[in-house]
Amino acid sequence: MRTGIQVLVIVAFVLSACTPTTNSQPAGTTPAVSSTSTVSASASATPRPTDSAVVYENPFLGYRIALPQTYRRLTARYLTAGSGPGGLLGTDAYTLLTEQQEREECLQDQGDLPPASANLGLFVEAYRVDPAVTAIDWASTPRVSGAQPLATHRTIQQLFVPGFDAIKLVADNASADTQVVVIHAGDWTYVISPTMWPSPHRLEDIAGTFATIAHQPVPTPSPTPAPGVARAAASALAASIGAAFTARDATAVASLMEECRISVSPVIDGAAGLPNSGGGGLGRSVALFTRGLRDRFAAGDLSVTVASNVELDANSAYFVRSEWKEPDRTVRIDLILRPQDGQWRWTEARHYYSRADLGNPPCIPYRSPWVSSGGRC
Repeated sequence: MRTGIQVLVIVAFVLSACTPTTNSQPAGTTPAVSSTSTVSASASATPRPTDSAVVYENPFLGYRIALPQTYRRLTARYLTAGSGPGGLLGTDAYTLLTEQQEREECLQDQGDLPPASANLGLFVEAYRVDPAVTAIDWASTPRVSGAQPLATHRTIQQLFVPGFDAIKLVADNASADTQVVVIHAGDWTYVISPTMWPSPHRLEDIAGTFATIAHQPVPTPSPTPAPGVARAAASALAASIGAAFTARDATAVASLMEECRISVSPVIDGAAGLPNSGGGGLGRSVALFTRGLRDRFAAGDLSVTVASNVELDANSAYFVRSEWKEPDRTVRIDLILRPQDGQWRWTEARHYYSRADLGNPPCIPYRSPWVSSGGRC
């Protein structure tokens, strides 16, 4: 199975780093249930032929679309005009996971492979474009200098969407999966794509419900705080993290972290990642991390000291150094601090090891609370 995760992750990273978020329903709109909606929402993420449709609108991105009623809209994200790749102004994300299933997924770690639910998402991206550029031309042109066009390794086929110039991009292999739909509407282009292929529902059917609606101005992102303000906010978070570790209060530590997972990555003798291993990173469940940290504090075999000053890394992210002391070793871990939805959070952890720490065969010597197993990796 080929996946579309690489492209989508890049877009999601740009959006989360540069944009504000709104509630899952844009202001002033309420998803209208179509007149054929007679089935109550299902808790199952498994598509059913009898799924009735729910109509979603986003006036900021200027579109309306009908999706099987098992989809649920997530938080929309927006960019300032001219700041997004290829004119990207915003993205709506939809998922087949229920809120309960999402909470259950947060109780699991993620490694180099995507979770089983990774194919249950759908994205609608909106771009401002030159009205003279057709859907075919747009899909055949790199959106960012040095990148590949969206049509690379795909066959372009015309798609009938009433009133619009539309195409579908089909996998150039035996699967012939429809992977992306591109719809050109005046000075906007819309891209509909699942997180993985094949899509649980036919993209052609979804695209056939597409319509434009009157545009409202895209929400203006909050201005980037002055460096002094950002540093002060990061420093305050670092101080709170340090105090929580000093108090050996795992619940207080967790309240300052990502709600679902924290990104964990190794640095080996100054180089990021472990070669020929997928990098050695993981997404650690915050719930499992908290449980493990609480157990380590209770056992009395771990103490954590957090530095008093924050620093900027090569990616202009604030971080604070920390030392994790155990009876047989001390590990330096940088705690990366980022603003998210108006609040600063501890979002990533960089672990520092020497090649001698990796053993033979080499592996990253994570220990609890970073992994649930307590022994040699």
